[in-house]
Amino acid sequence: MKRHSAAGILLAATTVVASATGAAAATAPVKVELWNKADGSQGMTLSTDHAKAGKVAFEVKNSSTSMVHEFLIWKTDLAFDKFPKDPDNPAKVDEDKLKGVEELSSDLDPGKSGSLTMDLKPGRYVVFCNQPGHFDAGMHLAFTVTK
Repeated sequence: MKRHSAAGILLAATTVVASATGAAAATAPVKVELWNKADGSQGMTLSTDHAKAGKVAFEVKNSSTSMVHEFLIWKTDLAFDKFPKDPDNPAKVDEDKLKGVEELSSDLDPGKSGSLTMDLKPGRYVVFCNQPGHFDAGMHLAFTVTK
């Protein structure tokens, strides 16, 4: 008959509990920084460019001191330069043509933050700002959701 030490049993039990709780733990939120610089450049920075399918939380901060920004996400394989332009305002993407586009509940004034949680399926997404001229200025990134 094998004898198991108390330390060995405790280690095994701790490993099982850690594995079980790790599997159930939520994915860390994706931190999004929307920014612009004095030289006129604009952009966004993500803490990661991918996540596993399921609930994904985006914590968005407008780090600008002078510009309003917004945060939208759309599942698409479309290249950035193929996004449809708004006929009434060609400096914006035509959101009405983006089936399934989601966005933060409101635009973000300078220094403000917001969050958006979505149930995402595997695929390629684009996150972007659609204030006039901002998409064309580079405020868009690809985001991948894996199985």
